[in-house]
Amino acid sequence: MKQKITKIIHSCKQMSLTTPQAIVLASIIISLGLMGYGAITGGGTKAPLQMFAGSMITENDYVFGKKNSDVIVIEYSDTECPYCISLHPTIKQVQETYKDKIAYVYRHFPLTQIHPNAFDEARAISCAGKVGGDVGYYSFANNLFDYKFNNKTTQLPANNNVNAVATKTGLDAKAFSDCMTSQETAPIVNMHQQDGAVAGVQGTPATFILSKTRKGYEIVAAIDGAQPQPIFMAAIEEALNR
Repeated sequence: MKQKITKIIHSCKQMSLTTPQAIVLASIIISLGLMGYGAITGGGTKAPLQMFAGSMITENDYVFGKKNSDVIVIEYSDTECPYCISLHPTIKQVQETYKDKIAYVYRHFPLTQIHPNAFDEARAISCAGKVGGDVGYYSFANNLFDYKFNNKTTQLPANNNVNAVATKTGLDAKAFSDCMTSQETAPIVNMHQQDGAVAGVQGTPATFILSKTRKGYEIVAAIDGAQPQPIFMAAIEEALNR
């Protein structure tokens, strides 16, 4: 264990973190590994992992990256959740770094009791997928989260609503508007939310790093909240090396 902590601290220092920051981060990573998900292991025989209770990738999901990858990252998120917004740059970095190695899936988990616009914004992301496929889905989601992160807000202003985001994304305006009017993506949002509850999601963001097996998805790491980027990277590397 001491050698493992020393190795992680050394890696953190290479990322220009101070020694105290590196120690704290190393402790977090080690703790994550000891939670039973196997995010950090010492090599040798790989212990069996807990199975993911949520659904595997379905036709209602949109995938960013390598669709047939054995490593899947599923994030349950709420567009009005401040922690989801603060995590967004980390998720974009994960997408860019591992786009040729993993399948990333964004699923909706709007907390409607405290975030009144989150459900409609989730519908809008799915409408972007209906109109523009995988590219439209993730381009729209990124534009929406980029705006909120850059403007330090959880809400879209009246003059920059989901239709404006759709236009910026380059989607067919009429097709997007028709989709929103028809409410056709509402069942998808509900399905994602129910799936998140089955998976054990209690708050957002909730991200699962998964390894695909013949029996289903094994949980390599379950990461709650807007954790630092190295935690995501360490868990993904562990999944890729299993």
